[in-house]
Amino acid sequence: MIKLIDKYRIEKMMIENEEKEKNGSESELKKNAFHSGKAVAKKWINSASPQEIKDVLRRPNARHDTNYFAFMRNVFFTFIEKRCPGEAQRFKRADNDSFLHGWREGVINIWNTRKGRLNC
Repeated sequence: MIKLIDKYRIEKMMIENEEKEKNGSESELKKNAFHSGKAVAKKWINSASPQEIKDVLRRPNARHDTNYFAFMRNVFFTFIEKRCPGEAQRFKRADNDSFLHGWREGVINIWNTRKGRLNC
């Protein structure tokens, strides 16, 4: 009986370790997608039109979130995927949201630093 209990404890520990490794790799992929999105933002903002930048920076209220995220995905599929195909393809299916959030945050940070330089 004791051997059976020990056997089940060992199996339980192995399953828990596998789950931890799986969760760790998923969070690592999300971090990579987020940072890759920020890097792509640097490339995007240099060649984007002023209207595109304003559209990305302007976030509508909660009623328009669906339209806003549809717009973000449209920008992603039309522009980012063409200009940065390697980075975009890696995260397109699994971590698209993390990539887009990183990209948007990168655009906002770059815009704020440029705006600060222009106002000084």
